[in-house]
Amino acid sequence: MGALVLAVPALGDADPASDVLYTSTVFYSYDQLPSNAAQARLNETVKRATKAGFPIRVALIAKAPDLGGVTALWGKPHQYARFLGLELGFVYKGSLLVVMPAGLGYSTNGKSSPAADAKLRSVRLGKENDSQADAAVEAIARLAADAGHPIDVPSKGAASGGNGSWRDRLIILLGALVLAQLVAGGYLLRRRWARSAKPS
Repeated sequence: MGALVLAVPALGDADPASDVLYTSTVFYSYDQLPSNAAQARLNETVKRATKAGFPIRVALIAKAPDLGGVTALWGKPHQYARFLGLELGFVYKGSLLVVMPAGLGYSTNGKSSPAADAKLRSVRLGKENDSQADAAVEAIARLAADAGHPIDVPSKGAASGGNGSWRDRLIILLGALVLAQLVAGGYLLRRRWARSAKPS
């Protein structure tokens, strides 16, 4: 999951997303992370788009603090997409997708695209924790197809590579071991108490 990079809040950081996207492909809010499965699916979608000839970087902006010192752009995904695109212009001049609760924004080298905006207007953005990541996946698929580089979108849960289910099994196993130890410990304590309670 190499594309998964968390933004770490820093004092005086004007724009956390730009710091992360200089070297990575996806910025995740440090305040409201999608599930591991949703992150894996989005990361895989970005990889597939890049491999198909449509490189793109994504910023999931869940809350105003994710904007650092540019909170004036909160709720304005189109303006922020242009701003962030210009911020990244020194190292990246390609497609950029911004997802906010207010909607989606898109730019290329800091320039907006009315055609892309029209494509993204109908992308559903719910209120669930994974909704921004899911919307980004749908948006990337639409943009890539429109650019002549269609991709197969990974199904939900399929991109995790089994990490999630393996982790769940490990947690269950550890829980079972702890429970077994507690039961065994309680049994030994009861036996000792019973022995000590017997008259000599």
